[in-house]
Amino acid sequence: MRVLNFEDSPIKHSAIRDVLESCRITEIDRAKYLDDGIEMYKKAIAEGRKYDLIITDMLYPRSRGMNEEKSGDVLVGIATEEKWDTPILICSNQNYSYPEILGCLYFSENVDWEGQLRNYVSKIRSGEKSSSSKGQS
Repeated sequence: MRVLNFEDSPIKHSAIRDVLESCRITEIDRAKYLDDGIEMYKKAIAEGRKYDLIITDMLYPRSRGMNEEKSGDVLVGIATEEKWDTPILICSNQNYSYPEILGCLYFSENVDWEGQLRNYVSKIRSGEKSSSSKGQS
């Protein structure tokens, strides 16, 4: 399973990476900027190595040298418009609701966001198994 994490904070990325690694996910790429992450996503598709999950913060710079903005919102808009088939999770210290994505994790020490992330990973894996077992008798 491959994950692309749009996250400019090294501490938050490390926390997310730790949870993913506890789920035996080792292919975790990090994009600190929206433009870099979109380029990474499109390059992976072109190379036939698509991501299985995208995790995005809400507030991070669009590109190097720019101020933070709601880049997560822009990412969801682009992914929706271009019909990306990779599930997206927002992981933010504020609650958001986007019906067009997989879900939102409230990144707080008062909430079990880690358990929620593990549940989402499990659901994605279950979907992978059921789609890969189709056609096998």
